[in-house]
Amino acid sequence: MGCRSATTCSPEASREGDLEVDVLVVGGGLGGLAAALELKRYGYSPKVVYVGRLGGHHVLGNAPRYSEDVDVQSIVGRSRELDLVEGFFDGVYVYSGGVRYRARYRHLVLATGGVDVPIAFPGGGGAPQKTAEEVMEAPPSGLKIAVWGTTEWGLRTAITLRRAGNDVVVLDNSAYLRDVKYFEKVKASADFPIATAVNIREYTRGVVKYLAMTEKRKAEVREERVDLLVSAVRMVNPYVPAKLGFRVYYSFELNSLVPRRTNTGELLILDAAGKAVGGSNVYATGHLYGALRESHVVEQARLLAAYIATKDGLESPDRVKDGLDRFLAKLAVEANWLFNLGGRLERGTDGTGRYVEPNVIDVPHWASYWPQKEEVEEDLVVCPCDGTPLGKILEEVKRENRLREVKVTITHEETDLLRQLKVPRLHFGESVCAESVCIPYAAILLGALLAQKPSYFLYGKPAMLYAEMS
Repeated sequence: MGCRSATTCSPEASREGDLEVDVLVVGGGLGGLAAALELKRYGYSPKVVYVGRLGGHHVLGNAPRYSEDVDVQSIVGRSRELDLVEGFFDGVYVYSGGVRYRARYRHLVLATGGVDVPIAFPGGGGAPQKTAEEVMEAPPSGLKIAVWGTTEWGLRTAITLRRAGNDVVVLDNSAYLRDVKYFEKVKASADFPIATAVNIREYTRGVVKYLAMTEKRKAEVREERVDLLVSAVRMVNPYVPAKLGFRVYYSFELNSLVPRRTNTGELLILDAAGKAVGGSNVYATGHLYGALRESHVVEQARLLAAYIATKDGLESPDRVKDGLDRFLAKLAVEANWLFNLGGRLERGTDGTGRYVEPNVIDVPHWASYWPQKEEVEEDLVVCPCDGTPLGKILEEVKRENRLREVKVTITHEETDLLRQLKVPRLHFGESVCAESVCIPYAAILLGALLAQKPSYFLYGKPAMLYAEMS
């Protein structure tokens, strides 16, 4: 089995086996390790299946951390107390050491984290581009680097690359810094230009040309000669939940497709209409839960472990409820967007039990934003794993709708037409990379471009929305 990361696996096995555990934890990042260590304290014997580095992207770089009260290295160091196995879980089998084990468990904790994805822009197919995780493994030096993203992860990446001796500039299409609190903490170390409200117009011959809004709210044309573009855009990796049959929906707060869950992290079972009808024995933690601050990741992981313990009579439900109330109160102050998202995922929009998937309003991995343009470059790559271009999918849209062209200019008059537009289901083969990166990546980009909900490209569009098209 070849696995460099959770998205670049080729599961292979020469023999079969059985694996039976009380708790299977999938993922060796900060959330998975924190949950496993707490479960061990309750007397469980969790088995942690992981690929890549223990601690995930949290152990990369030398920039200051927002959550200085979390000793990431100590948590990683304590992982030797756990039953760790390097391997890959596909929803049914664990692949490890040439053996395919059928997994049986009472509880399944998914800490499969997130994945950095490339940014898309005109000429981007020929640009020298890497993800932040790739670059942070072995930072280069002496280069001119443009980092895309003003989250904590993006700024941490930029600071690390600057300290390695690179000339750095940070760009983002957001109107404002995405993580103002972290920037205030590290601004003394952020000795590089930062441009927000950026729209990349083209890349050619080593030069990035872009529009940036000035303080006077005027668009200014700028150029940067760059040796490397680094994307710090992260999406949740929904591979295992989707494989297990849990539907994933778009969340604009995370810019990702995420499964429905309770505020403890328990994944929800849905009926045919998409209404939550019960919990499961599968749970989300870490980046998959959405707790992006290291302190939130650790606190939620420990709370999840305590919640699992209540199911087996090992912990007081009242004590867990008190802990959950404190955690949610903390989120309401420190991460209000995550507090609000948790409520919608658990109780449904407006308490209906159904989650109303929002339109895609912000796509940070589109460095140029096109939905109001008549034409889009059809060679734009929508599957970073195999290079599938946008044009290939638009051709399928044309065939299904018997159209000569697919208009992407969204006007009031075209709203009904777009509602009736038949959209293709996304299929990029059976590779782990395609299912964990390409399908959610393409669904989000196509949702923005064609004014559709991303889940339509995964599960089909409700029949009642279709009508004869003129």
